[in-house]
Amino acid sequence: MGDDKKPTSKKATKKATKKVSKKTTKKAAPSKPEPIKPAPPPVDRKVNIVARPTLSAHVPTAPKKIKPQYASFRSSRKSLTNPRRVRGGVKLKLKPEEQPTSWITQRLLRVAEDGADGQINREGLEYARAGQAKRLTIEGTFCEGIIQGRSDKPYKTELALTQFTAHDQEQIIHAMADQMRYAAKLLAGELPSNIEDVFAPLDLRLFPTEPSDLSPTCSCPDWKEDEPWCKHAVCLTALLAERLGNEPMEVFGLHGMPGDELIDGLRQKRALGVQGPGPAPVLVPHIQGLSDISSPPLEDQIDTYWTVGEELDELDTPIAPPPVDCVLLRRLGPSPFVGRFPLVGLMQTCYELIGNAALDADDSSDPE
Repeated sequence: MGDDKKPTSKKATKKATKKVSKKTTKKAAPSKPEPIKPAPPPVDRKVNIVARPTLSAHVPTAPKKIKPQYASFRSSRKSLTNPRRVRGGVKLKLKPEEQPTSWITQRLLRVAEDGADGQINREGLEYARAGQAKRLTIEGTFCEGIIQGRSDKPYKTELALTQFTAHDQEQIIHAMADQMRYAAKLLAGELPSNIEDVFAPLDLRLFPTEPSDLSPTCSCPDWKEDEPWCKHAVCLTALLAERLGNEPMEVFGLHGMPGDELIDGLRQKRALGVQGPGPAPVLVPHIQGLSDISSPPLEDQIDTYWTVGEELDELDTPIAPPPVDCVLLRRLGPSPFVGRFPLVGLMQTCYELIGNAALDADDSSDPE
């Protein structure tokens, strides 16, 4: 019997066929052809120029960057309800619930209240307390405030008082010197509350009592000639009222009569007596033992002008108490140091003790 062959399955036949075909493919795969290099151009070749480039007058440049256009914030927003805040502005120290201690401050605040409407007066006082005044200038007859409102630029506000003429000033000095109580207080830097009693007979006013006594002007659109009391004028009046409450002598300067000239005029009147109408004479103090000596011309004593003679020992300088105690301290005002330390009172006591000691020493040195 011949050998019997086992039949193979179809799957085994397919696998064997695939393996043989893979091996045959790997062996029969051709190698990649090498790239063919182009032949170099001949040395004697000729080049035909078809066109030449032409230069243009227009040189192309990079396009400019255009900034985007945004709508203005200030132009598109609504009007402000509150004023623009000011840093370091001049503020009114008086609080809403407080009453001013100075009668001068009370009077000026009352004038502003009578001149402006209720809402305008309240807004002006709020401006003053918030420090909306960038600058306050009081020099002589000039009173100006730069006040910031709701707009971008601040407003310029001015106040003016009635100017005293030269004749009015002479009458004022004559009337004050005639009444010693006013002269003594003014020389001490104080202003009595009944000072208007001196001005009333002269048909004059030192402090305004009616809105028409002040002439406010402002650059704001709310100011009108027939309605001059805007909130900025009220703000400036409040600041001026507080300033005059602390420095009352400045009111004379606002009338065109500086306080120094008033004090000098009162001193001349007191020294030489009350004069009649006419210019006040120049005060020439008389010193016993010195004013009686006639002096030679200046050209004759150039060489010995700065030489002290023996007559200096004979100069009589009597020591007497002043008519008003501590005039300098009164003119300087309260102490700038904040605290409970009574600096002014202590200095006043020291000055009085030193003055009394000088008087006692002078009395003991006089020969009997």
